[in-house]
Amino acid sequence: MKSILLKLLAISAGLLIGSTSAAAYPDKPVRIIVPWPAGGGADYVARAFGKELSDLWKQSVIIENVGGAGSVIGAERAARAAPDGYTLMLTINGTITSNRFLYKSLPYDPDKSFVPVSQLVQSGQLILVSSAVQANSMKELVEQIRKSPNSMSYASYGNGTQPNLLFELMKKREGIDILHVPYKGLAPALTAVMANEVQMTVVSPSSATGALNSGRAKPIAIGSASRSSALPDVPTVSEANFPYMAATIWFGLFSPAGTPPEIVQKLQSDIATVVRQPAFAKSLEERGFDIVASDSAQFVKVIQEETARTAEMAEAANIKPE
Repeated sequence: MKSILLKLLAISAGLLIGSTSAAAYPDKPVRIIVPWPAGGGADYVARAFGKELSDLWKQSVIIENVGGAGSVIGAERAARAAPDGYTLMLTINGTITSNRFLYKSLPYDPDKSFVPVSQLVQSGQLILVSSAVQANSMKELVEQIRKSPNSMSYASYGNGTQPNLLFELMKKREGIDILHVPYKGLAPALTAVMANEVQMTVVSPSSATGALNSGRAKPIAIGSASRSSALPDVPTVSEANFPYMAATIWFGLFSPAGTPPEIVQKLQSDIATVVRQPAFAKSLEERGFDIVASDSAQFVKVIQEETARTAEMAEAANIKPE
């Protein structure tokens, strides 16, 4: 009987400690690793949410940019961190969905190394073409390419990036030919489209602002499920009858595997509190971001569905892991 009582006391103490730690979390600074360089979309989202969470928690939130190797270096560091909620990772789709098809060996397991905490926001991607292109819709674009094979090209920012995967899938589905021209980053790819050196690419609304304002590029469709409030006149790819060209970039928060469920739930609850602030929500929407703030189960479903779609695109693009 004494042994049973001691075990019950130990269990009760463990539950109390877990409850207390969740209630007290965070009681010291929280670090968010962004596995991309400063200045990009992931960095912006991390700093925006970091500031609001810092104000809510009355604790410092430190954003640490660890770029390199297509986010692999930063993701590995996050995966190896202590699973106590004080080191998190904020990244985009590629780290979890695309990298598994690009690298033969990853120093982290996209499915097992992290707890998907919340899909914070997403941004539908624009099918952007040079203003010199006559086509003003997806249908007209495909027809123009079909009439003049190999006369048009698309810009990507490297093999396996979203433009490469999407346009190769379009080539396969439509039976057309387009030349792939990879650039060293988004900026030179956009510059090439504006100069009509290449005729099309895929880009987020926020990144396309300068190109659109210049009048040297135009959007013909957006890959989100609904129209963007920032560009309400641009039809979705589904409205254009090209649903397989659906393309979004999501920005999600992850914690190392083994993070206590009560910490994950606390993070989700606080994220929900943050996005309910009208001024904060408006600032994100004005930059072309759609707020999601999902829970883990919803986020896992998104990852699984996108991984399956990415597998098809990688096959169409003949992507071989390196």
